[in-house]
Amino acid sequence: MSHETTAPHAVTDQYPEAVERLTALTAALAVDLDRGGWTPGPLERTLTARLLLACAGDGHLTPVRVRDTLSDGSVALTYVNEGRLARLLALLLEVTDRPVPDAAVAEADAARLLARVARDGSQDADGR
Repeated sequence: MSHETTAPHAVTDQYPEAVERLTALTAALAVDLDRGGWTPGPLERTLTARLLLACAGDGHLTPVRVRDTLSDGSVALTYVNEGRLARLLALLLEVTDRPVPDAAVAEADAARLLARVARDGSQDADGR
């Protein structure tokens, strides 16, 4: 059996795990943001604002947009606030790179968290 035959199955099997990790990380970061355990710095706020602006036309967090944001953050993003935003973006990239319907909720939750980060970590009007 060739590598080409087995590789798609490995990717498919790992995908739900990536969605679960994104969901868990998004929830944990939201709690940290609520409790003051994570105060996004200027780099994090700027990058998330730019990512959301890039998505404003169609509302989609595409792999290219997320990858560009990670690239713009460079190595510094992995060190700022223990790399929290970098980890979130890396998981978001993994999930958006292979979109399936099950990922829509996880992506929407991540987008709401990114919007909070872009607004200095304040809560939405509905408490999110």
